[in-house]
Amino acid sequence: MQISKTPSAPCWADLSTPDADAARLFYEALFGWRSRPVEAPCADGYSMFALDAEDGHLVAGIGPVADQRQPAAWLPYFQSSGIDAVTARVGGNGGRVVAGPMPVLEQGRLAVCQDAAGAEFGLWEPLAHAGFEAVNVPSSFCWFELLTRDGPRAVDFYQSVLGWGTRQRSFGEGARYTEWTVADEAFGGMVDMSTGEFPPEVPSHWNLYVAVDAPDATAARCQELGGRVLVAPTTLPTGRFAILADPQGAAFSVMHFTEPAGGF
Repeated sequence: MQISKTPSAPCWADLSTPDADAARLFYEALFGWRSRPVEAPCADGYSMFALDAEDGHLVAGIGPVADQRQPAAWLPYFQSSGIDAVTARVGGNGGRVVAGPMPVLEQGRLAVCQDAAGAEFGLWEPLAHAGFEAVNVPSSFCWFELLTRDGPRAVDFYQSVLGWGTRQRSFGEGARYTEWTVADEAFGGMVDMSTGEFPPEVPSHWNLYVAVDAPDATAARCQELGGRVLVAPTTLPTGRFAILADPQGAAFSVMHFTEPAGGF
C-alpha cells in the first residue's frame, strides 16, 4: 500500500447517510469493515471504519446527515497543509465554500467545498488524524473519479486550487481518459458527462472506488444486502469495475485493477 502525506492528495473519505446504523451493517457485511464510534461529546454520531477488527487500519468515516432531506453520499477529502489559503482559492476560481474551515476536536481542520461545476469535495488539514491508514489494498479506497459536465473548466479549477497535474491515457479507437496526478502519481481521473450518455439531471460529482478482488461477487453481494447495481461489472483495459449503491442510495464503485493503480 502507498499512503501519501503530500498536500493535495486524497487523504480521507466519509459517508453521510440518513440511517447510519443500517449503513454500518451494510458496509461491514460487504467489505468486512469494522466500525468504531468516535468517543467525544461533540462527535455527533460519527464513526470510523477499519479494514477489520485485528489490524485496525482506518479506511473511511460515517456519520448522520445534518438534514434528513439530504441524500446519502460519499465525500472525498484532499489534504491541505494550509486550508485557509486553499479555501480562498476555491472562491477565487469559481467554486464555493459550503462549510468551514472549522476545527474537528484535536484531529484537524476541515472544509466542504464545491468546484466550479458544483461537484462537492472536502479539504482536510491533519493534526492528530492523518487520514487513510490503508489504500490500494482490497476493501480500501483506490481511485477517485470526477464526473463533470465541463472538463476544461474542471482542469483549470483543480490545477489552480490544488495544484494537480493531468495526463491523458489512450484506450484505443480514439478513446481517451484524463488522469489526475499529484507529484506525478495518478490517483484518479475525470469523465466528461457532456457527451449525452448521462441523464441531464445527474449533477457533477465525485465517484469513489474501493479495491476488491472479485467485482462480480461484490456486486451480487451488494444486491443480497439490499443495495443496487447501477452499472453491471464491466471490463476495462485497466481492470474490471462496477458501480453500486447502498440501501440508502449512496453510490460508489468497486474495482479490480489488472495493472497497478496509481499511488496517493
